[in-house]
Amino acid sequence: MNCPLCKAREVGRIGRERYYCRECCHEWTKGDGDGVVKIYEVLSDGSVERLESSSESRSLTLPQRVTRRRAG
Repeated sequence: MNCPLCKAREVGRIGRERYYCRECCHEWTKGDGDGVVKIYEVLSDGSVERLESSSESRSLTLPQRVTRRRAG
């Protein structure tokens, strides 16, 4: 499985249908059969914040370039 943002293969599973990318430090969940992927940014205090979608049309407003960074 690859990260939906940076396409890295350094992905770990952290829960049921929940994944984490070690390269860009984002989490995401796969949809419940509807194909919608919800992406979350991991903040410096360890909490997560959902990246806002521009509409409910399955397109996310993402930065032009995702910076790969290491947590820690």
